[in-house]
Amino acid sequence: MAAALLASSLASAQSITPLPGFDLERLEANVGRGTLLVGNGELLLPGGLNVSLLGHYQHMPLELNDGSQGIQVVRDRATALLSASYGALRWLELGVQVPFVLWQQGDDPGELGLSQLSPQGLGTPWFRARLGLLSRLQRQSVDLSMDLGVGLPVGSQSALAGDKGPRFQARLTVGTPVGWFHPSLDAGVLFRPSLPLSTSAGLAQSGSRAEVHLGAAVATLGKGARGELGVRTIISSQISLELLGGVRLPLLTGLEGFVEGGPGLSGAPGAPRFRIVAGVSFRSEPPPKLSFMDEHADNELQLTLAQAKPSSEEARVLPVSTWEFNALTREEPAGPAEDKPAEPIRPYVPTPQEKLVLRGDIHFVRGSSELPGVVPLLDQVILQLSGFSAGGTIVIEGHADTEGTDTSDMFMSLRRAQAVRRYLIDQGVPGTKVRIRGLGSHWPVSSKPATEQEHQLNRRAEVLVLTGVEGAVTTQTPAP
Repeated sequence: MAAALLASSLASAQSITPLPGFDLERLEANVGRGTLLVGNGELLLPGGLNVSLLGHYQHMPLELNDGSQGIQVVRDRATALLSASYGALRWLELGVQVPFVLWQQGDDPGELGLSQLSPQGLGTPWFRARLGLLSRLQRQSVDLSMDLGVGLPVGSQSALAGDKGPRFQARLTVGTPVGWFHPSLDAGVLFRPSLPLSTSAGLAQSGSRAEVHLGAAVATLGKGARGELGVRTIISSQISLELLGGVRLPLLTGLEGFVEGGPGLSGAPGAPRFRIVAGVSFRSEPPPKLSFMDEHADNELQLTLAQAKPSSEEARVLPVSTWEFNALTREEPAGPAEDKPAEPIRPYVPTPQEKLVLRGDIHFVRGSSELPGVVPLLDQVILQLSGFSAGGTIVIEGHADTEGTDTSDMFMSLRRAQAVRRYLIDQGVPGTKVRIRGLGSHWPVSSKPATEQEHQLNRRAEVLVLTGVEGAVTTQTPAP
């Protein structure tokens, strides 16, 4: 139960006193990656966007007591929170949160000489910057980020939704996947105006006060329904503790819904007996840059072709359209070799120093890069990789059917490879072990597809699991 003592002079006042104005809300919703209560240290990719809308109900967040009687000033409260975050740079994510009090009710505070509570009002808007300090994408063991935020004093004080001064917050968050789970921790400090509540010993002091915020969370990994559990404690003049757990469900591509709830174990103002949260979030991120595997690749993760590059005279085994054959006549001689288009990237072939452990295809529907609900091949890939004592490498090559222009086909093939990579990373596979390539529609399984089944064979992502690479692998060109 949230409880606070008012000065006895306030209870005995004959005139109506305005309700002490402060922001009652203690729910700190995470804007970007991670659980609802605690982030996981990761940032959105540059150009990525995350938008969420949630509504939540809380019971008994504030009770006032003059020493002889208790008044449930806020018994029931419903609020909404609109949040958005954007990946500005590789190390910087910007976010904004705008809360609203939709409805609230409680006992008449006139018995304590206080004015009525406003049923609706604007909350405290927050502007946040998330700085990436460490990242597993940069081959570091954990994700570590720092959040800096400021809350503007424009909320409705009569609705207990705004402070008289600004808020400032700094927080560190760390996380890393462990098997099928993704635990994370955070610690920070919040500077806010002092609550205009007093004790029987005297009036509350003016100015600001500092609160220490600690949080921990764990979430399951996967593509389907995912569970998460978080705990948040606030250490100030009174200690509050909240538990919040629930489930997230994918709805459409990039869109998911979530429902969570839990009790509050505290008597501090703003800590309810329990709260229920539900909402939707949308996330869109660009695919990563294409990784070409050649002799100039990173020496630590080098993957090279087993065959030497063909000479310009080597015949190509690529489908040629009818009009190109017709153009090669005596009346229309072929152009010079310099006018020939550049040869497309060839599919990867393991070198003699590498061992191909597993190879398989994943097929897609036309114009889509979304994985099917169940992918047994990727489960086998994860099992194979976990069995290597020295680790292994996964190569993912995306392919497209002739679904559009060469540029759009190349982009679609890359998105399919990225979808497989994201699935593996969500299952706990380190991103440094997964390399992707987009090959467009240059290497079809069926060069002249006549049925939908043959078209689907071309819309695929090929997955190769390699082991036996101890270091950089170089390609030796055989002597003539």
